[in-house]
Amino acid sequence: MPRDSSREQPQWRFTRHSALTARQLLRAYGVLCLFSTAIAAVFALRGFWYIPVFSFAELGLVAIALLHYLRHARDYEDIALRDGELIIEQVSAGRCRRHHFSPWRTRVVVPHWRGQLIHIKDIGAGGAQVDVGAFATPERRQQVAQELLALLPPPLSP
Repeated sequence: MPRDSSREQPQWRFTRHSALTARQLLRAYGVLCLFSTAIAAVFALRGFWYIPVFSFAELGLVAIALLHYLRHARDYEDIALRDGELIIEQVSAGRCRRHHFSPWRTRVVVPHWRGQLIHIKDIGAGGAQVDVGAFATPERRQQVAQELLALLPPPLSP
């Protein structure tokens, strides 16, 4: 049975690339704690009490950095055309921001240089705007912006 292409709802997702899973990160931190505590204990037994203080301070700072990494490991950005509406969802550190745009009042700016993100702006009275594509390569950002431009109707003049 042929697929009905008019019913498809295009969607793009940009995700943060994480090298380690939470379990792998916890194991690596555990090994670091064991190793650092063993060395600190040897120095403490020899009378150098300031070494364990610095060792525990270091482990605390590494724990803070790893918690920050874990909070942002699942960040993503979604762009979707659903039911006649452009929906942009941005998740950062578990907090979700959702933007709704009318396709007829939306202007999309295609990125032209490497650091530029996709700029989406409502040209209506609300004037909402959002930049997306922080987790994508410059080539992917440009490709998605061009695909989005091709799918959106030309903006109505205000």
